[in-house]
Amino acid sequence: MINNNMKNQFTISSAYEWKKDGEKIKNSERAIKHIYKMIKSRFSDNENKKFNYNFNYRKLRASAGRTMLKSIIKRIEDSQVVIIDLTAENKNVFIESGIALALEKSNDFLSIYFIREKIDGKKLPDGIPSDLQGYFISEYILDKNEKVIFKDNNSLRMSIESDVKDYFNSREQSFNSIDETII
Repeated sequence: MINNNMKNQFTISSAYEWKKDGEKIKNSERAIKHIYKMIKSRFSDNENKKFNYNFNYRKLRASAGRTMLKSIIKRIEDSQVVIIDLTAENKNVFIESGIALALEKSNDFLSIYFIREKIDGKKLPDGIPSDLQGYFISEYILDKNEKVIFKDNNSLRMSIESDVKDYFNSREQSFNSIDETII
């Protein structure tokens, strides 16, 4: 399902355990925002303005006036990428994962990516439901300065960049080659 009003809009949505009042920002949120900023900068803020597209970041959460389920489904349908953090093993996140995976089957421009914070002594697929164990899961760490570092040889970044190119190319936008160097 493509919303023509969002022709030059690429939306990345996220599912992760939310922080409670008074808690500091969760590493999940840091990691997802890091990915979003990295992708946005690659396509929006380039020196020669060769690529200038709008990027939007949204959390999967209910909005006023709709049931929670309808709201989450609508947000997923309006997304091109959904990033799901499985670190906290949160039941709501697992439900959102199932909805996203079901919707992905009928939407050529929806990709689902799973991430998880790398925790000492916990190896993949520990803590991952068996239905999700066949999916690639990018692990990340935070360094001593709380900078997010993905331990996947840039495969998550490159996969999402490919999604961006495919999405905009399908709308008769032309991309020339984009440098694959690490930002």
